[in-house]
Amino acid sequence: MKLFSHSSIILPVKNVKKSAEYYRDQLGFTISFLWQDPPTYAVVNREEAVGIHFAKSDHPVEPTDEAKLYIFVHDADAVYKEFQNAGVKIIEPINDTDYQMREFVIEDINGFKLVLGKGI
Repeated sequence: MKLFSHSSIILPVKNVKKSAEYYRDQLGFTISFLWQDPPTYAVVNREEAVGIHFAKSDHPVEPTDEAKLYIFVHDADAVYKEFQNAGVKIIEPINDTDYQMREFVIEDINGFKLVLGKGI
């Protein structure tokens, strides 16, 4: 019997609505939940495989280069091209790593780093 179902990260942000709309408009996510008006909490999903939550914070954590969200994808090159075409801020271009991943790194509007990759 499986005990775990799935996981999601909760990112503290100053503007929940703007964050959710960025993930929808630039990264192809769907906004599946907004709470309160104006929103103080939101959930975005991409293909039901990835969920990211945003929580309003007047003092959000400062993103660092060390803290990244890794999202595993089925086709890193296709996602890279999609994000390039959408004007997403790519901070590390797609490449093959010595640890056998084909990946790239983006930065969202809040400064959070997301790594998207696939094993090779």
